[in-house]
Amino acid sequence: MIMTGSSHEEVEAARRLLSQAVPLVGESHALSYALVMALASTPHEEFSREEIDALCQVAYELLNKLSRALDLFREIDKVPGA
Repeated sequence: MIMTGSSHEEVEAARRLLSQAVPLVGESHALSYALVMALASTPHEEFSREEIDALCQVAYELLNKLSRALDLFREIDKVPGA
């Protein structure tokens, strides 16, 4: 496949954006993990059990989604010509 100058520039712009996005997703992933761990260890008397369970569930879902997104970003970086 022959790439024109503008196509090459678009690919490079996309690579720059992805290279900036990956660290942000990684940081979000780490923060989500910290949130899950902190909520899981919060004393029961500070929050109701239902509140803790709901917050942990939301944080856990966020952590899983960020994990999948981070894996996708890493895969995109491996694609030749991407």
